[in-house]
Amino acid sequence: MKIRGMLSTLLLVLFVAFLPARASAATVGDIASQLICQCGCTLVLNNCTHEECHSRENMTNLVAQQLSQGQSDEQIIQLFVTQYGEQVLSSPPKRGFNLTAWILPFAAILVGGGVIYFLIRRWVRTGQYSTVAVDTESDAADDEYERKLEEELKSFSEGSFR
Repeated sequence: MKIRGMLSTLLLVLFVAFLPARASAATVGDIASQLICQCGCTLVLNNCTHEECHSRENMTNLVAQQLSQGQSDEQIIQLFVTQYGEQVLSSPPKRGFNLTAWILPFAAILVGGGVIYFLIRRWVRTGQYSTVAVDTESDAADDEYERKLEEELKSFSEGSFR
């Protein structure tokens, strides 16, 4: 039992020791992918396609400057949110009213799927129990039309085309 405990402790220590360390040093590209360029193109900052986009240049230079001063990526992003507002973020924060932008599409898909499921189920059930009404008067009319058809076919076959 003692050997088992030591072995499991050793495995746990080795597992923790060899876990990949999360890179805490953010790059300009990492932060730029979280921000929207403010030139009006509505593209992510590192994907802005304007040749002489001064907004992109100013924003990336500010990010590089803040990184060189030792600011964390959260602090830099908060600096841009303070300066430009939440519209500078490439995705809305997952809190407050913005949470609806994250939840509403999935909720709509689930509700729509549920409605479709119950409608199809209801249609299948009503189709199983539906009865076909037979009209007895139509049988008499059908007999009359069938008799007329037989007479016309008989007269047609007895006669000729010419």
